[in-house]
Amino acid sequence: MSDRPYYSGVIEGFYGRPWRHEQRLALLPRLAAWGFAAYIYAPKDDIKLRAAWRERYDATEVTQLTELARACRAQGLRFGYAIAPGLDVRYAEEAELERLRTKVDQVLDLGADDVVLLFDDIPHALDALSRERFGSVAAAQAHLAEGLFAHLRARAPAGRRIVCPTDYCRRMADASGDGWAYLHALGERLGPDVDVFWTGDEIVSERIDAASLADVSAALRRPPLIWDNLHANDYDLRRLYLGPLAGRSADLRTASAGFVTNPNTPFEVNEVAFATLAAYLHDPVGYQPAAAWRDALRDWHGGFTLNDGNLLAAELLELLAELCYLPWSSGPLVEAHLGDARALLAAAPDPFDARLARLRHFADEVERLLLHLTELRDRDLLYALYNVVWEARTESRALADYLELRARSLQGARFGRPDHLPNTYRRGFTADVQALLPLDDDGAVVPHTRGTNPAGGPAEGLTGGPG
Repeated sequence: MSDRPYYSGVIEGFYGRPWRHEQRLALLPRLAAWGFAAYIYAPKDDIKLRAAWRERYDATEVTQLTELARACRAQGLRFGYAIAPGLDVRYAEEAELERLRTKVDQVLDLGADDVVLLFDDIPHALDALSRERFGSVAAAQAHLAEGLFAHLRARAPAGRRIVCPTDYCRRMADASGDGWAYLHALGERLGPDVDVFWTGDEIVSERIDAASLADVSAALRRPPLIWDNLHANDYDLRRLYLGPLAGRSADLRTASAGFVTNPNTPFEVNEVAFATLAAYLHDPVGYQPAAAWRDALRDWHGGFTLNDGNLLAAELLELLAELCYLPWSSGPLVEAHLGDARALLAAAPDPFDARLARLRHFADEVERLLLHLTELRDRDLLYALYNVVWEARTESRALADYLELRARSLQGARFGRPDHLPNTYRRGFTADVQALLPLDDDGAVVPHTRGTNPAGGPAEGLTGGPG
């Protein structure tokens, strides 16, 4: 196992609209130029990959998958194909294993190199017959995996065989009653040539290092293959992540079997995610996130051509990336402005406070950013960014207006939004539920007490206790 090449690349493994065929073809030369080894086709909402996994691909789909396989080979990339039967597979029925082999054979016939078997995001449950035969989820999944992989070892011995387990991060393993026992059992039953995905301590992990992989490597009897969700946004579609790869230690390179990134759902906004991962893998010891981020933005800048032939101002591209940085923070400049705002909200501000002027200038720059983005020639890029930047424009302007109102000693005045009808903004089902379940700084729901309601109405039925 240790003599196999390090597996690096991109997995199109998110939920939501899959990338278009022409987008994938355009991406492959870039992946090769960055030095990656593989592209893995794994969009959860390809219906024939997950929900209808037993169905064979039709003529149009066969043509596209064949072209994708050939394009990967032309660029020196491995083409990985993922399939996710776990929602409804009947493990104890041997006919199901044969259906799985038949489906995977179709894709191998088209030129796929590697096969990924996904058991992520499914219940820890078995039907009665499978429970009677196997006794545990791990045993059932290993039976299916090894039944498929034994076939692949004979048919495509040079291919990589990869499993994504149901417990694929530390929090899941800790929270599940038998999560670590599940991983031990799976590792014991899978062949030593099988790689196993792991996302770190969390589904989206702020930090991953070699020490954090020691116990999962022991449980699985092999170093895990990192599936990194740092730039994935499918769990929060109001956000994009344009910051650098960060929080990944240099020793991770030698403690894992590979590293693939699962990026933002919109195809057009992943240049920084890919470029900074490539820089990290090229030199993990010397990697500097801030420097790699600026290099990536310089390379991406050419894609921001405006209708008049000029490029978007470099400082506006950097502002865009700072507004859409990483899951836990905005970029340094934006965080500094937020710090100013917090300080001004904590006390009545002086109308001549320089921080007020800085926040107004910041709001004006976000307004300018939105205006210039609407002039992009690449309309797909605009539409990928539009909602996020529109909201940033609206909120930065409201923040500056409110702070200036306070500075004029009008704290008692009602602050409304002149560009919205009363009680129409920040509403709808999702916003109303979020108001009912406010979070503290650690992301825990703030406990409710009887008689209070964070949404402003009566609190009938709400009781005290943990959130």
